Amino acid sequence: MPARDRVAALLSGFAAGLAGGLLGVGGGIVLVPILTSRFRVSQHVAHGTSLAVIGATALSSLVIYGAHANVIWLTALWVALTSIVTVRYGARLARRLSSVALTRWFAAFLVLVAARLLFRPASQGAAIPSAAVVPVDLGIGALVGLLAGFMGVGGGILAVPAFTLLLGMSQRVAQGTSLAVILVTAPVGTIENSRHGQVAWALVPMLALGAILGGPLASTLAHHVPQVLLARGFAVFLLVVAVRSWIQAGRRPAASPAPGVPRST
Repeated sequence: MPARDRVAALLSGFAAGLAGGLLGVGGGIVLVPILTSRFRVSQHVAHGTSLAVIGATALSSLVIYGAHANVIWLTALWVALTSIVTVRYGARLARRLSSVALTRWFAAFLVLVAARLLFRPASQGAAIPSAAVVPVDLGIGALVGLLAGFMGVGGGILAVPAFTLLLGMSQRVAQGTSLAVILVTAPVGTIENSRHGQVAWALVPMLALGAILGGPLASTLAHHVPQVLLARGFAVFLLVVAVRSWIQAGRRPAASPAPGVPRST
């Protein structure tokens, strides 16, 4: 791989790590568009490669959240156990769609994410009765796994609001707990995608290194900067990416892989 591609992969992973640390997500919402535009891999390969990298984002960011006691480990365990069952089905569903359809599903997903970040309630939702916590954890895990496998993201975009609105967690605790779940979900989704040749392994080492560098930095910042300001600024970025992805989906020819990157089948 040329040196400029290695540098680009490092910076791309760093950007994903920043997103993951700031918002408690894996960073796939940043990484997938970069992989398809800069490295010209197909949408399917981009999703699989994203899952292979965001585990590194989650691990490096989780260290900071855990040090600040902002992780509820029991909830993370229940959600992760269910998500590892459903993530493979999300990945299989994604393979049934064309690259254009998958790209536009992803763009629509980004719009929904942006709307949640822009217009989320100012206060936390009421916590559910204690007897219902485990069933809700399992339900959240099932949905997180499906989303992770289908969209090539860690599922934190769904997990974080679910934790705050249904379980009454604070924003930072929800983000830390989400990262703990992603640490389990991402590798399972990666295995499923790798079996079908939909992971660009040549890019993964530099992407992961960048994520490991960016995750802790952003996680530390997340404990000092108001989350509303960060989330809403990021929402604007997502809207721009979504519009760009939707428009380009119908214009660009079939993507060709970067050097050393396998073509999607």
